[in-house]
Amino acid sequence: MENISELKQHLHAVTQTRQISNAMYLLSTSRIRKSMQNIDYNLTYMRKLRATMKDIVSKTKHNSLSDPFIELTEGGKALFFVITSDKGLCGGYNSAVVSLALQKMREYKETVVYSLGLKGTEMFLSRGIKPDESWYGASQRPSLYSARDLGERIVELYDDCTVSEVYIVYTEYVNSAVQRPVCKRVLPLLRRDFDDVEYENKYTAEVIYEPDLQTVFDRMVPQYVIGMGTWGIRCPCTIPRDLYDIMMQAAASENAARMTAMQNATKNADKMIAKLTEQINAVRQLVITNEITEIAAATQVQNNGV
Repeated sequence: MENISELKQHLHAVTQTRQISNAMYLLSTSRIRKSMQNIDYNLTYMRKLRATMKDIVSKTKHNSLSDPFIELTEGGKALFFVITSDKGLCGGYNSAVVSLALQKMREYKETVVYSLGLKGTEMFLSRGIKPDESWYGASQRPSLYSARDLGERIVELYDDCTVSEVYIVYTEYVNSAVQRPVCKRVLPLLRRDFDDVEYENKYTAEVIYEPDLQTVFDRMVPQYVIGMGTWGIRCPCTIPRDLYDIMMQAAASENAARMTAMQNATKNADKMIAKLTEQINAVRQLVITNEITEIAAATQVQNNGV
């Protein structure tokens, strides 16, 4: 059995670790609230933007509008934009995203990999895959500037026919207990992607776009990709998901995963502290008992000698 000094050192180390894990748990909790608040700010804007895009895309059925952004090309390169974290201590958050990305990448002969997050880049490198581009810092504190820069890069690659499809792999935030890795297509924009969109203002007259439909479409698509990376379901209603929103979703999921991991670590530390305290008390009691026994034995020997 360890002596009291060793047990106290162990107890001190566990107590300090508990303080760190509990502080990270509280910090992650506050960051989740901020991320979800920023996500909600985008909803009204994205509803209007998607309604406008649906109107333009629907007109391609009756006009000579030809645009690569709405046509699916088979056999080309696929771009995978993978969002992970820059820091660890978040359970299986990063490994789940990278595993999903690798699974989807096997379906294509040629791929381009963009990695947002230090941990994802390290995992790709450990598997012999060097990302074509990588960024750090933006996953921790997403901003509209970062979303705009990344969106422009994606549109440029697609517009130059370097890639024929664009996918974003990230973790979708459902609630503080559930986060799931998803892979969503960003480009091309297919008509079925707008089936769930409802017009806010229904009208029968034909809308006139100035200077023309093609020019408006060409200018809106980059803004749409920056604003609209993908969309999905967050219970109980369907809501749009933009590129900035995706980054916020990933940040919220990262903090939720870290919050859960740190909460479990704090609980485990509490159990270890209780166990070590019990051991210290047992050792102390044993020491006291031995001392009493020795005193009693010495007294008995002295009395017998007398």
